[in-house]
Amino acid sequence: MVPSILSEHTNGYANGDNTSKSKKATHPSPSAFAHVVLRTTKENYRTMVDFYKDMLQAEVVIETEEFCMLRYDFEHHRIAIAHMPQITPQSASPFTAGLDHTAFTYKTLTDLARTYRALKQRKTPILPLWCVNHGMTTSMYYRDPDGNKVELQVDNFDTPEEADSFMSSPLFIQNPVGTDFDPDEWSSRVLDAMNVDGSEGLSAEERRQIKTRVEIGSRPSVPAYVHGI
Repeated sequence: MVPSILSEHTNGYANGDNTSKSKKATHPSPSAFAHVVLRTTKENYRTMVDFYKDMLQAEVVIETEEFCMLRYDFEHHRIAIAHMPQITPQSASPFTAGLDHTAFTYKTLTDLARTYRALKQRKTPILPLWCVNHGMTTSMYYRDPDGNKVELQVDNFDTPEEADSFMSSPLFIQNPVGTDFDPDEWSSRVLDAMNVDGSEGLSAEERRQIKTRVEIGSRPSVPAYVHGI
C-alpha cells in the first residue's frame, strides 16, 4: 500500500471523478502479477536469498552463482535475486525514486500471526519495522538485507467490493495510512484460538473484531521511522 497515492485516488472518487473506471480500455489488462526481480551486491547475494527463502518459506527453482529464482506456489518463480559486479549498495537517502515495497498476502490471520511468531523466534530474530491496520489489510512491514521494505498482509474484507467501499469512505480519506498495533498482543490473541493442526480457530465474529481498524482520526502521512529517518 502507498497511502499518499491512495489518498489522492480516493479523494478523486469522493468528488465524483470516476474517469479511471469509466474510460474505455485501449488494450487488455494483465491477468495476474507474476514476479519481482531484485538486484543485489555480490556480498549480500547469499544473505538476500536466505532471507526470502526463510520469510516466504520458498523453494529454489534454479540457482547459479549469479542469480536465484524462488517460488512459494504454482508459479515457476515469484522472486528472482541477481547480482552483477557493477551493482552498488542502495543510497542511504530514504527519498530516492523507485519501488517502495513489495507485498505478500496470507489466507488467514493465523497464517500471518504464525509467520510473525516464527520469524521472531529465529536465532537472529527477523522483526517487523511497522505493524499497521490500513483498513483494507492488516499489515506487517519488514526490511530485507538490502533495505527493501517487504509487507506481509492479510485482507480485512471478504470481497474486493467491500474493500473498495472502505477506500472511498470518509474514514479512509481522513486516514489513508492506518492505525498501528502491537504485534505481540495481536499475535497472542490470534494464536490463542489456533486449532491443534495450525489452522484458524477464530470465530467469524472474532475475525471481524480483530480485522476492524481502530479509528484514530486524521493521519495523512506514514511515520518517519518507516522511511528510515
